[in-house]
Amino acid sequence: QYKKLYSYTLNAMRFVTAVAEKEKEGGVLVERVSRELWKRKWRTHQDITQPASLTEAGLKAGLSDNVVEEILTLSISQPIRDKLKSVTQEALKHKCFDFPFIVCHVNGKAKVFFGSDRFELMAYFIGNYN
Repeated sequence: QYKKLYSYTLNAMRFVTAVAEKEKEGGVLVERVSRELWKRKWRTHQDITQPASLTEAGLKAGLSDNVVEEILTLSISQPIRDKLKSVTQEALKHKCFDFPFIVCHVNGKAKVFFGSDRFELMAYFIGNYN
């Protein structure tokens, strides 16, 4: 099942990775593009694998035609493939298993949190770690 989902979402993951590499707005565009892809997949049950689908999601997220085209090209490049592979390996190293799975790094130490009910614990860890 995992391999099927992974292969089905690979182009979308590469597209979002390319947005992250290109973005200079601190994650705003990554969030918008991710949200549009999520809506396509889970709300309207539309494709997220084809360039036309990724283009539509990018445009709805507020990217221009030129930027979407640039990101599509970047998303199939080796550096983006390598980046996605690297962050995937990092997630596996921390035994990531579901969402939201968050790794906080404070003073060179990593602490893993799972679940949307863990934000208070994350705040404590970030604000009070010695």
